[in-house]
Amino acid sequence: MKDKSASVSATDTEKETKHLKGYLAQYMAENTDVVVMDINSNSNSRTNAKWFYYKAPKRQVSTRNKTKKQDELDEVMYQEKVHKTLQATQKRIITTMFAKTPPSQETAIVELVSPISEILKDYDKASVLIYSDLIQESGFRNFTKGQWAMPNKKYAVDVATKDFERLQQQSSEIDLSKISFVDVVTPNNPKNEKYYVNMPFYFDTIFTLGKYNGTIDWKKL
Repeated sequence: MKDKSASVSATDTEKETKHLKGYLAQYMAENTDVVVMDINSNSNSRTNAKWFYYKAPKRQVSTRNKTKKQDELDEVMYQEKVHKTLQATQKRIITTMFAKTPPSQETAIVELVSPISEILKDYDKASVLIYSDLIQESGFRNFTKGQWAMPNKKYAVDVATKDFERLQQQSSEIDLSKISFVDVVTPNNPKNEKYYVNMPFYFDTIFTLGKYNGTIDWKKL
């Protein structure tokens, strides 16, 4: 997921691109589907999801007798084909994820929980990677108004619990139990550092109520 709100700078995008290349190189195994979603004013729209399917090329089966050297050469050529297919898929993912779009005036992040839950129905396991400052600003919930940044952990947990109930009422049952791990990559120098004191408890609660059993790994660029 990529934040497309007005608060994201070009410098952040360059660092995010570098990080994503390393992430895909490490975790994108054979038969992997990647879903790219924007974080904007229409985050939970049905059209806000682009699928990329990576399947390793099929091996060619030969019935003729081959020497050991021929077998080794065939294997080298096959692995090269696999590498090129993987690189081409990763390039399309990165191009789509970081395509320039008009900056959104809203940052609807928590709204993504419902479509993620829907997508998970078709998979056995998944991982989630989010590039955003995670400062929610939408009609559903706005972190920059009221008592934000959250004054304490209890406040963050109480608001998250209330918001999760609202999300449940707006959609089918939310189930995030198939997620193996969640990574959040925030700007290195966020404009609102104070938000990161108690804000993580809000998202921890949202994912925990959604039956995610892991932790959220927060890191800066």
